[in-house]
Amino acid sequence: MNSLPFQKYNDATEYFGVQIPKLFYNNLITVEAYSNRNGYHTLDLLYDLFGFDVNEGNDARYQQTPIELYPFGRTGVAGTHFGFVIHTQDNEDYPSGELCPMDSDGVILIGNTSHALFQNLLTDPILIDKHSQLLKALELEPIISKHKRYEANGNGLRITVQPKKGWRFVYTSDGVGVFAEEKYFDTSHELFINDINSAKRVEYFEESAEEMRRKGFYGSQLFYLKELYWNEWTNYELAKKYLNQMLLPYEQLGRQHLYGTAKEILDSFDVRYPEWK
Repeated sequence: MNSLPFQKYNDATEYFGVQIPKLFYNNLITVEAYSNRNGYHTLDLLYDLFGFDVNEGNDARYQQTPIELYPFGRTGVAGTHFGFVIHTQDNEDYPSGELCPMDSDGVILIGNTSHALFQNLLTDPILIDKHSQLLKALELEPIISKHKRYEANGNGLRITVQPKKGWRFVYTSDGVGVFAEEKYFDTSHELFINDINSAKRVEYFEESAEEMRRKGFYGSQLFYLKELYWNEWTNYELAKKYLNQMLLPYEQLGRQHLYGTAKEILDSFDVRYPEWK
C-alpha cells in the first residue's frame, strides 16, 4: 500500500510529533485523493512532483537536526530532510526548511508558508504540465516558482519568523535561530561569534551560557547552547551535556513542544546514537 500513513489531522499530528499546518495536511490529503482517482501511488507522486518522501518526524532526524525543526520528509539524497521550523505553536502556518547533514550551512529556507513550500518545490516542467489538474486543486501556479530559495551568490536563504511586538529573533549557526521575548535576552548578547578564537570558543560559550542562566536570560542561554551543540555535536558527551542543558531554557520560555522533543531525544540518546559511545 503506497498511501499516506494517516487519514485524520490528529493522526498526522502524532505521526509528525507536532501540530503541523493544516494547509500542509490538507494538501497531502488532496494529493492522495487525486492519486486514488487517477491510479497513481500517493507517496510516489509526492516524491516525483515535490521531491520528498513523507517520513515520521523522529525517523527523519539526524544528530545535528535542530530541536526546532520538525521533519516531515526527506529527499533520499545525502540525508537531506525537510521540516517546519516551529518556535511557538500560536500560528496557523510556519516556515519550512531543508537540512543536509553533509553540509555546514544549517537549515535553509524552502518557503515561509505551506503554500510557498509546495510552490517552491516544483522543478520539473513535464510533471507540472502532466499534473496541472492537481496543481489547480492545490491552488499552485503550473510553473517553476519565481520565488527563489537562494540568493544571488547561490547561498540558501535563512529562516525568519513572523515578528511579534516585544519579541526578538536571533540567528544561530544551525539556521533556525532563537525566538523569545526581549526580556529573555541580555542587552550585550553576543552575535558576532566568528570573531571569537576557535580554540577558546567552547570555553567562552559555556561560561556565557552559564552566566545567562544565572541572570535569567534564557533566550541568550539557549543561543549559546545551540551554538555549542551545532559545533560540537560529534562529541558524544558534549552533545548530551548541551542537549540536557537546553531543557531549562525551553521550559522557562514556555516551549513545551521543544522541551518534550529534546527530552525524548535525550532519553533515547544511547539507543539513538550507539555509534557515538
